[in-house]
Amino acid sequence: MTARPILKENPDGGDTGLPSAALVLCAHGSGGGSRAAERLAREIAGREVFARVEPCSIAGTPGLPETLAGIPDGRVYLTPLLMAEGYTYDAILPRKLADARIDADRVIVCRPIGVHPGMARIAAGLAADACADRGWEEAQTSLVVAAHGTKRHPATGESAFRLAETLGAAQRFGRTRAAFLEQEPFLGAALRDVSPNPCVVVGFFLEDGAHGAKDAPEASAAAHPAAAYTGAIGARPEIADIVLDLVQSARI
Repeated sequence: MTARPILKENPDGGDTGLPSAALVLCAHGSGGGSRAAERLAREIAGREVFARVEPCSIAGTPGLPETLAGIPDGRVYLTPLLMAEGYTYDAILPRKLADARIDADRVIVCRPIGVHPGMARIAAGLAADACADRGWEEAQTSLVVAAHGTKRHPATGESAFRLAETLGAAQRFGRTRAAFLEQEPFLGAALRDVSPNPCVVVGFFLEDGAHGAKDAPEASAAAHPAAAYTGAIGARPEIADIVLDLVQSARI
């Protein structure tokens, strides 16, 4: 993984504490921004942990540079609402930070939400609910973690592989694996491999955008018509707790 000199995961002392700090939730987003980031910002702001909570997008509006420029002083915790320490986190995010009119020493960048171990509990809950709704035996049901993936960065798929490995080690469900839309192993091939057995597909996405609401469910239906797609894992309310835990880890 390339070096990220502008990204700081720990403050260099003098932490002013969360009540006087800002939290910036940065999604990949699209031209219209991220509704998931906005929803999550409202949820966390309601807990009154931070002085302010701001949503933004890397590829949408409001953008990261202007959001950071609008925070005049104090510590800023930046939590990437990404599922991997991949290309967006490792290459695009540092460039966006460099474009921001803000002292880099004020910004503490947390790890992406997708690498947090709590994702396994959320994914298992989604899969269990899907099984219960359909009367499927969990141990007889395959579980596929469907992620975006990319060939441009070797670390992009690591968090999805790690999540699938954790879920498989628990031996709660049947065959468990990770599959991707834009890198091998591809989602369609993984689902054809487990067909016709019952299968739950957990969408390892922040929100039900183009990938979470269209690409993943359509690929699932084409390869395994009986598969149950859970929707995007980022829509779960437990994500707020993951964000706060990542911030706390960044402060240590």
